Amino acid sequence: VMLDCGRKYFSVDSIKKIIDNAQAAGFGYIMLGVGNDGMRFLLDDMSLTVNGTTYESDAVKSAIHAGNEAYYNFDVDELTQTEMDAVLAYAKEKGMGVIPMLNTPGHMDAILAAATSLTGTNCSYNGSVRTIDVTNNTAVTFTQELLKKYVAYFAGKGCQYFNMGADEYANDIYPNGGMGFGNLQSSYNYKYDYYVTYVNKVAAIIDDAGMIPMAFNDGIYYNEDSSGGTFDTNIVICYWSQGWSGYTPATASYLKNKGFSLVNTNGSYYWIVGGKQRSADTAENFNYTSFANQYGTDTISNPKGAMFCIWSDVPGAEEDSSV
Repeated sequence: VMLDCGRKYFSVDSIKKIIDNAQAAGFGYIMLGVGNDGMRFLLDDMSLTVNGTTYESDAVKSAIHAGNEAYYNFDVDELTQTEMDAVLAYAKEKGMGVIPMLNTPGHMDAILAAATSLTGTNCSYNGSVRTIDVTNNTAVTFTQELLKKYVAYFAGKGCQYFNMGADEYANDIYPNGGMGFGNLQSSYNYKYDYYVTYVNKVAAIIDDAGMIPMAFNDGIYYNEDSSGGTFDTNIVICYWSQGWSGYTPATASYLKNKGFSLVNTNGSYYWIVGGKQRSADTAENFNYTSFANQYGTDTISNPKGAMFCIWSDVPGAEEDSSV
């Protein structure tokens, strides 16, 4: 079960309740999307050194907090490290694994705002409020140094997987057609190779910490374009969509043939705060071997697993306790 607790703040009690429900339903893991547009979990020590400049912990916390409030301001905006320790201990008690998700280089409004304000460098890709410029050394280094702190924390807690997200690049400023990935692959200004390099670097950070990297599918060989370089096949692909008119991620079968393990994250079964909420009757029809495909059925006979996603697209649409 994936919980988008980045866009929306969820209390420890609400997360524990979702762990209870997931465990009772037979799920083995809860994925906590603490970094997704918002960044709702702050470590005790948030100090960062980026290209020789050190940013003190309180300054980083304040900058991310300001970014969270600008994105969506709750009465409480972030979980503390003590609170996350309690969540992880509770999940272990219930026999549930925890998979952290910290989404980059897109879906990072609060972190991007912090990176720009702290470094004095515009870290945005073409004016996006949620996506860093993967060709900008300061933006990339700041983000990856921040990621390293969270990777180290969750690895130290015994987590087996870490989801880097890596989906929907700059879709806020390219909402149509090929969207952000299509723009990266434009023939007049091809920059998709920078994205490939970025993803592989983050995968290596996760791998070096002893965890298995995960990512959503749409950016991985987008449009089945392999000219930008080769993605690390250690990345477990959470396959949610094969796209729509003009937006053409690689099919599940294409990625399987490239050597990736796949988790069926079929977007037709999402439960969305402020959006479409699939009923239990609908969910009962889910087939873990049938992957999303806009042209028909794409069957993967031996997927790595399956994922049920709770997304918080409209953060204030309801209370976290009701979710």
